[in-house]
Amino acid sequence: MNYSVVVPVYNGETTVKYLFERIKSFFSSNGYTYEVIFVYDCGEDNSWKILKEIKLENPENVTLIKLSRNFGQHNALICGFEYAKGEFIISMDEDLQHNPEDIIKLIDKQKESDYDVVYGKYIERKHSYFRNLTSSLMKKIIKIAIPDVDIDYSAFRLIKASVAKATIEMRNSYTFLDGYLSWITSNTSSCLVTHNQRQGGESSYSYKKLLTHSINVFFTFSDLPVRFLSKLSIVIICSMSFFAIYIIVRKFIFNDLAMGYPSLILLIGFGIGFMMLGIGIIGEYVYRISLKTTRRPNYKIDKVY
Repeated sequence: MNYSVVVPVYNGETTVKYLFERIKSFFSSNGYTYEVIFVYDCGEDNSWKILKEIKLENPENVTLIKLSRNFGQHNALICGFEYAKGEFIISMDEDLQHNPEDIIKLIDKQKESDYDVVYGKYIERKHSYFRNLTSSLMKKIIKIAIPDVDIDYSAFRLIKASVAKATIEMRNSYTFLDGYLSWITSNTSSCLVTHNQRQGGESSYSYKKLLTHSINVFFTFSDLPVRFLSKLSIVIICSMSFFAIYIIVRKFIFNDLAMGYPSLILLIGFGIGFMMLGIGIIGEYVYRISLKTTRRPNYKIDKVY
């Protein structure tokens, strides 16, 4: 088997059949052996019914996996990796924002230097202006927080099967596939691909979910907040020490300073604020450590066809 295409499906009843036909057409015309693994992530429409129809019509090249509940896109992908038989695994969205015909670009790029992971970098994102702006900003922040992650990471990926399957046993308080991949390999690259308008349904990623996702990634995969707090604490302590020396010297030399109530309140307020910030950040990490120690599964499979 040359390639396994893993597609997480949430609300894809209007797009998933046409997506499969285009994937099938691409691989047939290029002479590669392939399989398509649909992971049904318990959405709110009739996607599962459509997937079973696709399976009945294409029994040899299609695998269906139904999860017991909604586990999220990244966990659904990792579940699909477990059943993939191909030498390379390709991940795609269900909503036709990724062109199956662009898979050849990922394949060609991978062959250039035997990359472990190749990302599809969008020529132009077909989201709203505000979402494009916030996505670009969060990518830059995540790159600072997680230097090893590829700046061009996206949901359209080609991954060596050996690399993809190494993510199956990973357990963390929050699953971020591209963070996992950055832990495994730095041999990554990207190529330009087309990004289309969503062809059906509503995106499951609201702005609130995107913000929550970014916060979870930041606290789960980066030690930047703790390191920032530690260095900031040192700066504050040093600054306060120099300020105290200044006050003492000026008191002895000029004796013209009268320490007032406002300055005292400001110092106490800043002190309490930084303490609460530190406790909050530490609390985020303690919470995630607690989740990790429970060893809850990334996913639970209900049915496999």
